[in-house]
Amino acid sequence: MIRARVTDRDALAARSPNELAMYLRANGWATRDRAGSSLQWVKAIGDEEFEALQPRESTIRDYPLRVRDLLSVLAAAEDRSELEILNDITSVSMDVHAVRAFPADGGPGTIGLDDGVQAYESLRNLVLAAACAAATDQPRAVQPARKPADVLSFLREVRIGAPAEGSFVLSVYTPVPPRLSVSQPSFFDEDVADALEPAEPFERRVSLKLFDAVQAAHSAANDALVSTEGLDGFTAAVPLGVSANLCEALVGLGGEAGHPFDFALRLAPSRPLRARSFTPIRFRRDHLPVLASAAQELRERVADEGVLLIGNVVRLHREGTGAGEISIAGTIEGDDRLRRVWMNLGEQDYGRATDAHQQMRLVSVRGDLVRRGTRHYLTNPSAFHLAREDQS
Repeated sequence: MIRARVTDRDALAARSPNELAMYLRANGWATRDRAGSSLQWVKAIGDEEFEALQPRESTIRDYPLRVRDLLSVLAAAEDRSELEILNDITSVSMDVHAVRAFPADGGPGTIGLDDGVQAYESLRNLVLAAACAAATDQPRAVQPARKPADVLSFLREVRIGAPAEGSFVLSVYTPVPPRLSVSQPSFFDEDVADALEPAEPFERRVSLKLFDAVQAAHSAANDALVSTEGLDGFTAAVPLGVSANLCEALVGLGGEAGHPFDFALRLAPSRPLRARSFTPIRFRRDHLPVLASAAQELRERVADEGVLLIGNVVRLHREGTGAGEISIAGTIEGDDRLRRVWMNLGEQDYGRATDAHQQMRLVSVRGDLVRRGTRHYLTNPSAFHLAREDQS
């Protein structure tokens, strides 16, 4: 194993004293003494006792060198690379979800270009699905195309890490506020563990919802492979955060070839949760077709209500006069994917659709989107209008 050492002063200086202290405490180190601008930490490992000095102020001139010395001690105590430890210190206030993919071809740490692009997009959709489920008391089997403002705001705070070897690893970093009471402002104090707050912030609720929903989808896929009840387990798991959107995102993580992957969660050491353990979840190749079928069935069973469709009328059909059927090629508000949607319109709206088709004008219509087989239908269409020129 390569034992990379860190000598970059800027990288060393970027780690704050609080991050250093949180990492040490989370990994079993205990404070022994304070000496000037440093704090002495100790840890017994086997028959050895290690001692580390942690700088308490980042404004001192030799702060990067002191962090450098601390990293050297931690590397020796943990038998790990300094670079690995520095990365863990960086994420000490972040929940980390990691997807470890196992593509059939390619070397360690690599993945096909198309599969890689799909993996990033699917990972974003996975986090988005969990955030939508966490933001409501009544999770939906099919999430609305228009996402709540607080969900979109949360998504802008989430970070993605550089891919790593071990076949191919993608990581999502969610910043979470540390557990500190008003009377306990610093992680340097010994009784910080007794000052935990019971309430969890939205960021942590999303992390837990994501893991629980993925675990529930995994269990439902296992049940569907051996049970005669088919995909009912997915419907029953909707309250846990399972949705068509989440299932589709999991399928996307498997790439075009449907390679297996692991899903894991590591909670931020700055906000411990001792009552839970998170065993990595392994998705096999045979899970992915089941997840794809579950997503399709959930979309067929449940309408996406009140969506706004904007596009061009590409087909018109009716017998004589009165109502008729049309199809629109366009996009749903909040979703950039181009799709063809079918619907039945009354005589007046059908006339507007005919005019729009002849003039090649965009139209907008609102309704409930459902999927039947390979087609999308808009039921209960209303507010059918020719789009304004500025919308075009």
